[in-house]
Amino acid sequence: MKNSGLNDKKYFGLLLGLMAFLFVMVNFIGPDPARKVLIDGDGSGLYAYLPALTIYRSVDFTPVLEAEKQRRPPDYQGHYFHRVNGTLINKFTVGQALLQLPFFILAWLLSLLTGLEADGYNIFFQYAVALAALFWTMAGLLFFVKLARTYGVSKDKSWLMAFAGLLGTNLVFYALVAPSHSHAYSFAMVSITLYFVRKSFLTQERKHILYAAFWFGLVVLVRPVNVLLAAGLPFLAGSARQFGQLVKSKLTGYRLVEAVLVLLLALSPQLVINYLQTGSPVIYGYKNEGFYFDDPQILNFLFSFRKGWFVYTPFMLLLFPALVRLFRQSRYIFYTFSGFIILVIYVFSSWWNWFYGDSFGMRPMVDFYALFFLVILLMVNDIKRKTTWWSLAVFTGLAVFLNMFQTWQYAAGIIHPDAMNRKAYAYVFLRMDQSYKNAVAGCDESFYGKLNEAPFFKTQNDLEGPLRGWTANPEPVSSGNSTAAKLTAAVQFSPSFEYNIPVPEKGKQNIYIVFETKYLEPEPNAASQALFVVDVKDTSGKTVFYKTFKMKRLPDQLSVQWREAHIGFKIPDFTDELSSIKLYIWNKEKQTFLLDDLAIRFYTYRQ
Repeated sequence: MKNSGLNDKKYFGLLLGLMAFLFVMVNFIGPDPARKVLIDGDGSGLYAYLPALTIYRSVDFTPVLEAEKQRRPPDYQGHYFHRVNGTLINKFTVGQALLQLPFFILAWLLSLLTGLEADGYNIFFQYAVALAALFWTMAGLLFFVKLARTYGVSKDKSWLMAFAGLLGTNLVFYALVAPSHSHAYSFAMVSITLYFVRKSFLTQERKHILYAAFWFGLVVLVRPVNVLLAAGLPFLAGSARQFGQLVKSKLTGYRLVEAVLVLLLALSPQLVINYLQTGSPVIYGYKNEGFYFDDPQILNFLFSFRKGWFVYTPFMLLLFPALVRLFRQSRYIFYTFSGFIILVIYVFSSWWNWFYGDSFGMRPMVDFYALFFLVILLMVNDIKRKTTWWSLAVFTGLAVFLNMFQTWQYAAGIIHPDAMNRKAYAYVFLRMDQSYKNAVAGCDESFYGKLNEAPFFKTQNDLEGPLRGWTANPEPVSSGNSTAAKLTAAVQFSPSFEYNIPVPEKGKQNIYIVFETKYLEPEPNAASQALFVVDVKDTSGKTVFYKTFKMKRLPDQLSVQWREAHIGFKIPDFTDELSSIKLYIWNKEKQTFLLDDLAIRFYTYRQ
């Protein structure tokens, strides 16, 4: 490829223009115009340090949790907060909040100037987080280009890879659609660290080593599991000799101490906060969560239709020919990179929630994209044949198209956040019509631990007659040799069951409910909008937890046959304040269908 003559400033201007265009499309024109909530999901916990420390002036997150409850639906439980030694801590670390701090201050000043309450969550703060994610994504791409240039790659190819990597992967999703999550920030921290580590190997200058130590500290401060990056750093040396030379000559004695001190300086905000909260500088915040190292879900992690990395980010399939290129060039760089990516996939796929909840694609891999982009780019840089170039261009174009289209589908509610499978993927593939929005239903909720084999409570209603705890069958009808319940426009609710929590059961934790039924649709999809409902009340009769789940997983053309439906879900622990749990099926759209054999089981799960 010939040098186009564009300089880095012009390329960065193009990047800035592209990001501005996408920002407007996502937030003001796209599936959710005039977005008002961008701090959401795990991003709420990552951001929570800013309102806690500046507005509430406390390292106890209780005020933040109470404020969050006022803004959230009644199924919100603040899963990222845990109590340790009487203090409510945040399982996430403070790193991302520090990166958002300048934008938070700007939002705070704008709130004061316009008279809005500076509560940390008004519209200025929401878009401050969005701008922070854009800023750090662009910083990460800029440092990726700088990293690529240290390998002798032209600025044209380096910038083209930056654009292709942004648009062809779920990096663009976390930069724009889910800006409060950690991955755009982690991408930037990793990219900057890789650049300074590479410069350290090339120059062995003290300043680059100290910069690398500091930014690596920020990598860990934003997302502790990304300490795994250390396993990939030897790749940047290029050879065992170069790696050994730096370690022996520069990372010994006081110079090693100096680098460690800089690393600790970067980590110090979290150490100080931990100490103020609990009296210990180091704590494990992920209570009741962990890894299944003896059962990694590697194939699902890479290839499942639920979240498979290569399914939703096919651009990364280019790593396979890139690995061939590394093998041919140098056994050292091949084994150091292969060892790193194998380790990352193994660890991430061993997490109890291997699909990482509500997310687009395999989100933990986004953090290391700068290194993956580099490996692909080094292969691309060696391509000489025009036919190979054209093949690569076509593949990249298709990958970009699919990624951007599916990003839009996710934002539009067509791709389900965590319950996709092969049938659901085929059903919505390349679909844009609004009839596909929310068509895919959620699946059983996951949890860390093992479900006890026997339920501690169960009840079943075959609708043949009255049962204790169940309301009467509203419209019994004969169905074959049994009786069923008929839900219609006039009958919106199935028989319901109310479980009054016995005193001996108070204190039970890790409660999981399985709700099952059979249904028959006289017409196709008559029950497509029917909902399983759980309503938990406290002793005053107030609903403290309420959640619905679609009964039918996916629309189809079947009718006049009995089928099974079920859902499994977690509910709050049985505290003294809880009184009862009510379960039923809601015919929300007032269609006509039959129900039979309602069954409910309560379990606990071991962690």
